[in-house]
Amino acid sequence: MAAAAESKPEQNKELSEIRKEVIEARNLVIKTDSLLKNLHAEVKSIGKRHEDLQKKAWISSGVAYAIFAALCVAGAVVVTSARSSNAGAERERLEKTVAELTTQLDKARVEQTAVANAQRQAGEVFRLMTTLPGDERLKGVDELVKLDTSKLTALERNALTDKATQLRREIGDAAFERGKSAFRRNEMKTTIEEMSRFVAMNPPQDQLLDASFFLGVAYNMEKKHEQAVPLLARFVDGDKKAKTRDYAMLLLAQSYQETNQLDKALSTAQDALGAYPASEFAPQLRGRSATVRRLKAGGTEAAPAPAPQQAAPAAAQPAAPAPAPATQPAPAPAH
Repeated sequence: MAAAAESKPEQNKELSEIRKEVIEARNLVIKTDSLLKNLHAEVKSIGKRHEDLQKKAWISSGVAYAIFAALCVAGAVVVTSARSSNAGAERERLEKTVAELTTQLDKARVEQTAVANAQRQAGEVFRLMTTLPGDERLKGVDELVKLDTSKLTALERNALTDKATQLRREIGDAAFERGKSAFRRNEMKTTIEEMSRFVAMNPPQDQLLDASFFLGVAYNMEKKHEQAVPLLARFVDGDKKAKTRDYAMLLLAQSYQETNQLDKALSTAQDALGAYPASEFAPQLRGRSATVRRLKAGGTEAAPAPAPQQAAPAAAQPAAPAPAPATQPAPAPAH
């Protein structure tokens, strides 16, 4: 009994400890349960926040993708527009280039056609100047004047020009010799015809002066004084050392008088007397001066008295490429 009494407090103590431990365990369980509930709430809150973040991330990703896609589309549109603009500009440039090339091609074709025509005409002109007989070759020279030589090469132009010059010289010299022969035979109409043909050939200056003398004398003898005046004046002014200048001045004074240019007639006669006081034509020059003075004073020209035929001086034939022929008598102008 004593032992039982002694063990009972120990048992109570143990029970109390057990009870205390149970209570502590219960409190610990309750605390743990509370912590678990809190942890669950926090986990749930974290999950919700994670879901919100995930939604936001999805939304952000969607917006980013949308913006990126929009930027890509905008970039593609800009690039496409730029390429389209460049393609349009390039097309316009190419169309303009094609138009210019077409124009140049048409121009080149026209130019080539013109050159071909000019070369064909040049060949025809050269044929006329080389194959036709005699003076008919001048047809080639006339056609050469009408030909547009700018379409020809320098060699072709030089060949045609040289041939035309040679032809003019050849035919002109022949006409000049025929004119001088007619002048020696006192055939003034033939002289006028041949010398006019020679002058038309554009002869050198010295030959032109000789031809002017022959033509002037011929026109004077044919009483065509208006045509004689410029020719004789050209000879008198152009060749002041000619041996026939005094004779030409005598005829020029007569032609001036006949064309009612009395001042020039008197001046020409006086100049001739001053330059050639010992000339064989001095009496006729003095008579011409007196006649012109009477006409200027209002008088009438005296009837021409019969005068012996005065031969033109031997120097009446100016120097020419051929030897100077003998002179033929020429009628002296009436006082």
